[in-house]
Amino acid sequence: MQSKTSFFNMALFKKNLSRTWIVGLLYFIALLLMIPISFVLTMADFDNSWYVESGYTREIMLYQHMQYVPKSGLALTVAIVATGITFWFLFNKRDNYMMHAFPVSRKSLFFTGFTTASLVSLVPLVVNSIIMTIVAFVEKAPAIDAIWYWTLIVAVATELFISIAVFSMMTSGQIITSVVFYFIFCYLYTLMEVAFRITASFLMFGMSSALSDLDSTMLTPSFFISANCGINAVVDTDDYGKLIGFSYELTGAKYLAIYAVAAVVITFIAYMLYKYKKLETVHDFIAVPFLKPVFTVGMSFFISMVAGGFVAEMINAAKTLTYSTKFAIAIVSAIIIGCILFYATQMMIEKTVRVFSAKKFLYCAGYSAAALVVLLCLRLDVFKIENKVPNANDVEWVGFNCDYAMVFTDEDEIGTMIELHKNFLEDKKELRDVNVLYSDVPGNSFTIKYKLKNGKTIIRDYSVVDTESEEVSAQYVAATEPILDFVNSPIQIKEHVIGNIYDDCTITEMSFSGYLYDESLEDYYSTYVDFDYLTDREKQEKFARVYEAVLKDVDAGKLFTTSFGTDYYNNEDQLYNDFSFTIQNKKTPYFSDTDFFWGYEYGSSYVRYEQSIYVQLTRDCTNTLQALKEEGFYTDDEEILTYGEYNQRMGYDYY
Repeated sequence: MQSKTSFFNMALFKKNLSRTWIVGLLYFIALLLMIPISFVLTMADFDNSWYVESGYTREIMLYQHMQYVPKSGLALTVAIVATGITFWFLFNKRDNYMMHAFPVSRKSLFFTGFTTASLVSLVPLVVNSIIMTIVAFVEKAPAIDAIWYWTLIVAVATELFISIAVFSMMTSGQIITSVVFYFIFCYLYTLMEVAFRITASFLMFGMSSALSDLDSTMLTPSFFISANCGINAVVDTDDYGKLIGFSYELTGAKYLAIYAVAAVVITFIAYMLYKYKKLETVHDFIAVPFLKPVFTVGMSFFISMVAGGFVAEMINAAKTLTYSTKFAIAIVSAIIIGCILFYATQMMIEKTVRVFSAKKFLYCAGYSAAALVVLLCLRLDVFKIENKVPNANDVEWVGFNCDYAMVFTDEDEIGTMIELHKNFLEDKKELRDVNVLYSDVPGNSFTIKYKLKNGKTIIRDYSVVDTESEEVSAQYVAATEPILDFVNSPIQIKEHVIGNIYDDCTITEMSFSGYLYDESLEDYYSTYVDFDYLTDREKQEKFARVYEAVLKDVDAGKLFTTSFGTDYYNNEDQLYNDFSFTIQNKKTPYFSDTDFFWGYEYGSSYVRYEQSIYVQLTRDCTNTLQALKEEGFYTDDEEILTYGEYNQRMGYDYY
C-alpha cells in the first residue's frame, strides 16, 4: 500500500478504472462515429460532388466539419457520468465507511478519483484526435490546427465540468441530488437571470420580451464555450454558389485560459469540502452545513418570485389590472408561496416535518422581509431597468416595429429614436395603465429594439391606444405623437418600408387582383391581368407609372402609415384586393429592415438586389387606384372591394 499522505494511489486507481473503463470506451466510439467516420463518409465521393464544381477544397471541408462538431455538450455529459461512477462510494453507507477505514488519506481518495475521471474522459478524446489527424492526411485535408484546437476546447471544458461535478458530489449525500446540483451549478447564473427576466416580463413596464434578448455569459460555460470558443470558418460565395473566398479563425483562447484556472480553483474548493466532510452525512440532502440556508433561501426566493408574477399575470388576463395592483398581487403571492417553499425545503433537508419552531419562524420572517425589499426595488425601478435607454455611441442600429418594421442605422436617426424613447418614458405612470385608463379606446402595441455594438440587444414593448381619441390626455399625446410623426414621415416610409433602393430601382414585377361577385356561386372570384402581350420593357414602363402613383400616396400619408389606434391585421377599411410589386437594383444591395429587426438577416455570402413589396391599399389611395385603372390592371370600380364589404356580403362578423 502506498503512503497515506500520497496524492495518488495506484491500487485505488486500478479499482476505479475497473468501474469506469466502459464509459471511456463508449465515449471513444461516439467520438469515432461523430468525427473521423462522419468526415470519411462525407468525403467518399467528394471529387464528383457539387462542392468541387463550386471551388471547395478538402481542407475547407475539414474546417467546416470541425466547426460544427459539438464541444461543451460532450464535455458536460461525460464529466458527470465518469465522476459519478468514480465517487459512487460516497453515497452508500457501507462503501463510504469501508473506503475511509482503509489506510488511504482523503487526499489520495480525492485526487486519485479526480485523476481517474479525467483520464477516462480525456484519453478517448486524444486518441480520437490522433485518428482524425491521420484521416486528415489520408484525405489530403491537413487542417490539423482545427482538429487539435477543437480537442483543446473539449479538454478544458471537460476538466471544468469534472471540477463542478466533484464539487456537486461533495455538497450532497445522495447521488441523484448530486447530479441535480451539478446541472444547477452549471446553469446557475442563467437560471437566476431567467427567473428575474420572467418576473420582469410579467410585471415591469415594457419588459414583456425580456427573455428574447437573453445572452450567454462566462458564468454559464456550456452555453458560452459553444458560442465563443471554436473554429469560425467563413465561406463567401457569389449569387451562383461559387466559392469566392474562405477564411477561418480559432476563437476564444483567452476564455479557455480563464476556464482552466477556474477548474483548478473549483477542484481545490471541492477538495476542502471533502477534507472536512463528515461520514455521517451520507444520504443527507445537503452535506455541507453552510449551503443549507443558501439552498433554502435561493429555492424559496427565485421560485416564489416567478410564481408570484405568474399569479398576477393570470388574474390580469381575466381582468385587466393597473400596474400597481398587479405588482401588489405579485408581491403578496410571492411572499406566501415563498414561506410555503421555505418550510417545504427545510423538511427535505432535515428529513422531518417537525420544522415549525421559533428559530425557523425568525429565519422565514427574515427571508420574507428580504424578498419584499427586492420586489419593491423592482416595483420602484431602483435598478433603472424600465428607464434604460442606451447611449447613442453604443448603438449599432435601433429598430421600431408596429404595423411595419423599420431599422435605423444613420447616427442622426439613431439619436432621434433615442430621444423619442426618452420622451416617451418621462411619464410612465399614465403609460403603464393605458389599457385600464382608456379601456374603450382601440389600441395596439409597438416595439423598440436596440442592437448594441457589443453584440447585445435591448428590447422594449409598449401598449398604446389611439392618439386621435378625445378620451386620451394631452400628456399621453405628447409622449406618443412624436414617435408617429417620425415613423410616418414619407422619407422614412420610403427608405425603410419600401427599401433603400426606392428612388433608384426597376419595377420588375407587379400584380393586382380585382374581385367580382358571382351570383350563381354566391362568392367572389378574382380578376387578373398578366400583360403577356407586352415586352419586358413595356411592362416595366407600365409598372413604373403605377409605382410613381404609389410614391405620391406615400407622400400624401395614405400608404404604409403606422397607427396606435388601428389593428393593422383586422381593419375592415383595407382593400380585399391584393397588390404587390418587386423592386430591383442590380448594383445596390437591398437592405431589408424586416429581416434585420427580427434577426433573419442572411450571412455575408448572400446579397439581395431585389425585394417584393406587398401593399395594403385602402380607398383613400386614390393615386394608386387611378394609375392601376389607367394602366389596365382593372377596368371596373366594382372590382375594388374592402374587407368590410366582403364580410358583409358573405355574412361574416370577422375575418
